[in-house]
Amino acid sequence: MQRDKETPRELVRTFPHSRGELTIQPDKSGHYTFTFLQLSDANYKRVPLDGPSIDQVVHPPASVDFAHSSSAGRSKRRISSCSGSVVDVNVELRGTGPWNLEVQVTSPKGSELIRVPNVTSPRKAIQVPIPAAIDKAGGTFDIDLVSVEDAYRCKRTVSVPGISVNVRRVKPTVKFYGPKGSRHITILEGERANLPLRLTGDGPWELKYRRADFPAQLYTATLNSPNDALHVTEKGLYQIHSISDSQCPGSVDSESFDYEVRWIPRPAAKLSKEVQATYVTYNGTHILPPICEGLPDHVDLDLTGKPPFQIMYNVARDSEAGGTKILDQPTFSSIQPRTRFQLHTSEAARIYYEVKQIGDAAYPLSKNKNAIIPRSGRLLFEQQVLLRPSARFKTSSRLSYCMNDVLSPHDAFSQDGLILLEGTPPFQLHLSIKNLAASEVHHETIQVTDHAWRLDVPTYTLKTIGPHLVTIESIQDASHCEQTVPDPLLKSVWVDVAETAAIVPFDRREHFCVGDVSQFQLEGTPPWTVGYRMNAKSAVQEVPTSPFSIVQKQPGDFVITSIAHQHKMCKTAVTDLHYTVHPLPSAQVGHGKRIIQDIHEGDQAEIVFTLVGEPPFTFTYQRTELSTKKGIQGKVLETHTVSGVTTQEYSIFSALEGTWTITFISDRHCRYPPAQTDGTIEKAR
Repeated sequence: MQRDKETPRELVRTFPHSRGELTIQPDKSGHYTFTFLQLSDANYKRVPLDGPSIDQVVHPPASVDFAHSSSAGRSKRRISSCSGSVVDVNVELRGTGPWNLEVQVTSPKGSELIRVPNVTSPRKAIQVPIPAAIDKAGGTFDIDLVSVEDAYRCKRTVSVPGISVNVRRVKPTVKFYGPKGSRHITILEGERANLPLRLTGDGPWELKYRRADFPAQLYTATLNSPNDALHVTEKGLYQIHSISDSQCPGSVDSESFDYEVRWIPRPAAKLSKEVQATYVTYNGTHILPPICEGLPDHVDLDLTGKPPFQIMYNVARDSEAGGTKILDQPTFSSIQPRTRFQLHTSEAARIYYEVKQIGDAAYPLSKNKNAIIPRSGRLLFEQQVLLRPSARFKTSSRLSYCMNDVLSPHDAFSQDGLILLEGTPPFQLHLSIKNLAASEVHHETIQVTDHAWRLDVPTYTLKTIGPHLVTIESIQDASHCEQTVPDPLLKSVWVDVAETAAIVPFDRREHFCVGDVSQFQLEGTPPWTVGYRMNAKSAVQEVPTSPFSIVQKQPGDFVITSIAHQHKMCKTAVTDLHYTVHPLPSAQVGHGKRIIQDIHEGDQAEIVFTLVGEPPFTFTYQRTELSTKKGIQGKVLETHTVSGVTTQEYSIFSALEGTWTITFISDRHCRYPPAQTDGTIEKAR
């Protein structure tokens, strides 16, 4: 079996005999196709059939019912009519239209049959006239559906629950109770206000109302008694918008449609007019004048509310990581509407104050712990507590200078003599320099733009040896705050002034010979450091005691370049000690060769002396007897000294037997062998 375009369904019917009757009665309207597919008996199963199909159009029977009728029961539905002479009743029709309806209206004074012809839509609103007597005075009448006829003229009697109509000619009313001018109430914020009402009609009532501040937003309340009350918690002017009871909408008394709810104001605080502060609009804070660290300060607050007051506030300061850090969250009380608020000035920082909660007799903090003032409504003020200026020496190490030095740093990286300053730049630093030896005190004022300054007074020259005391007398900064009490151990530093080292030669010679000893007297405090240069090669020698002696080991230029004492202090450049070191003269006999010469009796041999050095020369030669033992000099037979030789060679002729040697030679500057030296002399490195 297939209905319209639905999926075909296979149905099975069993017959106990060879003859049977199949009744087909679909319960739904539509176009049906019936096809016999197969036949089974006791012996054969599912034998295919090639029989004809049967087409049939099934029309539904006509029926009608009131719309929105309850299917749970068969009792009459009750409706109300509050105005007009007709009642609109919606019906739903099934079957094939158009339909003709018959409706019966029954009242205490009789009944009337009303025909509604040619209804073309399955849903129809029928206007049923109210019986005249009931329309005038009100009352109850019934509406019942009697019959329905479809397009095939099939008329069916209808048996469905009817409708009972209650006709009201008195509308419900509502108003706020109380004469004009007294319809207001004052409550605590958060409490519930009961606004008295007066209602007429049949309850329950549905009241729509609004607040005058938000006229577009309507609220709904359900009321159960004629003297009920509207319960609200927000402040404002409440206005009744509309009323309806269990049956009909009503009217609002235009003279008594509003009621005002007021809140007892929460306590508030503000800065008094006498407080000097600058208001910043963008963050809503008051900027108080800056104050020096440690000075007492306060602001006066004007409080509104009912005393006694309790004020809970936050105290915070700016933190090094950015943002703020809470320092305290105190609470203080006041019985006066104006109270003095002590400010936090014990530490230098940006201090922030935020009044977070205020309580009074009406709103005590003990009962309103969660009543935090919104951020936008809090009293905010802040103050810069200025750091009082201070200055101290970073270390108490003594400084060492030389006489005639200016009081300026020797080492740019040393921490000695470094003064650390705190406060707001620029600083004005007042120093005193006391010369204990001369009993003189020099005062100096220094302008400093940074937080660290190295002791540098180029206008002051250390003219006498001995201790000097440099003291920080006072400091001022841009805040003009009084300076902090300095640490007495770090407000002064000692400066030791030593005499300048000097070096003085024992003699004024400018020419020395290799092997000579140069001696110098050293002045100052040991140990000394002597700098010198030999043939462009510089050297430094530590000398523990005076005098300083050095053996000249090589020819060339010898220059004393500097002298310092007290562990390389007070170094002085030396410019007038310049010496020339000459080589020692030398001589050769026979051009330096060992010559054995035999001569005949009566002949002479030429003995040649070669002289090396700078003329004029003076030399001494000897003739000794020939030695028969190796390494043992023979007896000196004669000695001669020749002076004023200006040439590099000198010859003599002799016929005497012996060995000729030179025992002494001197030139313009030097001699050999040299004069005997002091055994304590140090050799130059």
